[in-house]
Amino acid sequence: MITKDENNIIEIQIDKEVTSNPEGFCQTYQDKIGESDVILDCMKLSFLDEHREALSIILNTLKADNQSIVFVATPEQFNSLPEVLIVVPTLEEAHDFIELDRIQRDLGF
Repeated sequence: MITKDENNIIEIQIDKEVTSNPEGFCQTYQDKIGESDVILDCMKLSFLDEHREALSIILNTLKADNQSIVFVATPEQFNSLPEVLIVVPTLEEAHDFIELDRIQRDLGF
């Protein structure tokens, strides 16, 4: 479910329903996301490691060139996720990360 869509950043709430059918989730939201940067709020999931495969499917399906995808979760929710997943503890930090990533892209890094 999209919870916020502004400044070309889309926030999406991720829960067990989404992780049980990541392909269906991606089909539903892929066109809506387009080239927007994405924050996937995983605070409703108790332990992200259990949903590693589904989160990887979501990342690989939705990720486009020049786009940021950031997961929001507390350190207690994960301990061995792949480094390719960018995880921050708050929505504010997710927005900050995206802004910095945009600056780096604009500068050609």
